[in-house]
Amino acid sequence: GQWARGAAWRVRVCDCEKKVVSVFPMSSHVLNRSHLLLSRSRSTVAAAAATASRHSAWQGTQAVPADPILGLVAAFKADAAPRKVNLAQGAFRTDEGLPLVLPSVVEAERRVSSALASGAIDKEYLPIEGDATFRTLSAKLIFGDESAALAEGRCATLQTLSGTGAVSVAAAALCRMAGARTIHVPDPSWGNHGHIFRSAGLEVQNYAYLDHRTGTTLDFDGMRAALSGLPRGSVVLLHACAHNPTGIDPSGEQWQELAELFAGRGLVALFDSAYQGYASGDLDADAASVRAFEAAGVLPVACQSYAKSLGLYGERIGAVNFVCASREEAEAVLSTVKQTIVRPAYSSPPLHGARLAAEVLGDAALFAQWRGELRGMANRVHRMRVLLADALRAEGAPSPDGGDWGHVVDQIGMFAYTGLSASHVDSLRERHHVYLTRDGRMSMAAMKPADIEYVARAVRSVLAE
Repeated sequence: GQWARGAAWRVRVCDCEKKVVSVFPMSSHVLNRSHLLLSRSRSTVAAAAATASRHSAWQGTQAVPADPILGLVAAFKADAAPRKVNLAQGAFRTDEGLPLVLPSVVEAERRVSSALASGAIDKEYLPIEGDATFRTLSAKLIFGDESAALAEGRCATLQTLSGTGAVSVAAAALCRMAGARTIHVPDPSWGNHGHIFRSAGLEVQNYAYLDHRTGTTLDFDGMRAALSGLPRGSVVLLHACAHNPTGIDPSGEQWQELAELFAGRGLVALFDSAYQGYASGDLDADAASVRAFEAAGVLPVACQSYAKSLGLYGERIGAVNFVCASREEAEAVLSTVKQTIVRPAYSSPPLHGARLAAEVLGDAALFAQWRGELRGMANRVHRMRVLLADALRAEGAPSPDGGDWGHVVDQIGMFAYTGLSASHVDSLRERHHVYLTRDGRMSMAAMKPADIEYVARAVRSVLAE
């Protein structure tokens, strides 16, 4: 029960029945305190009654685990250790560990801001399909000047919410419009791919990609055999370059063989191109896989992101390109995707980032500057690979694949697929405060020269356990 008051008497009340169970005199000091307690008691009872009678549509909802990557980022920020290293998230950092805004983007910002201040442009909505200039330039960037699909008007391009949005729109279109029920995804693949495809209504099946005997190389024979056995019309996800999480890509000859296989068997190629220009430092080399497929007569769907290559992480700028059999088909696809998929989901894409991207892609001087910046970023990542491999050898750390850590250098893109096990990764985080994803993926784009020796010693230590 709780204590309540009445005149100069202390009254003990039973909450459940609201009956007086005892009465006796009390002082004015106790009287004042009892007034407060009674008020609190009434509030508590009222709140409990309101909660009991209030219906919530979410009462059966259970919390889900944090995203495996973003959860690690949050854990890193909360880690109070004086020495810690975050190699979990895919974001470029300078040698000093700082985020980089590309100078070409800074100049594009200046130009866009100037045009806005002068009244030359405004902040009105973009069309559902996005900024027309950006869409044209983006399609040209991935398919190239020799693209028959672009020359013949057979490509339907929509601006999207970065690469995730591009893959989401593509998945929805494949399911609702093309009648796809299953998508075949490399084993392994980016962790969010499965979530996106299942949310769109697609069943996800894996095909061989990583050679599990080494854990650090491509199983091309297994990949080719798996794809050769798929039914005609099957949808297959391919990473255009810098496969995430492994950093292991087919060679140029292997891509050509795959293009011919897809053309011969009538497979549908869905490309995720998140790192064009950022992987090798060469925009054309990083788009060679997509262009080989189009040249072979395949009608690919190509998803693009400008988060990494232009550093527009928070602007959410991307594109999805549907290569079709005719101009009429492309027009029908564009109208259907924008009216039945994009319009109900988010109406229209972001304006500002599209203007920045279009300014860089469409201005000859800025485009040339950007190409140089891409080479600089790719070179820094490669330098971190070489330094880490050298440091691991100097520490005498045994490579998980039985080699000499050469795979760290040979892989491409922002990640190194180290071959470390989940228990190794857990030990790195718990004992040394070095953060990787549990599949052993290490962000070389986030590595600092000052952390190389510390990370190498930590890796040697966990491998010796």
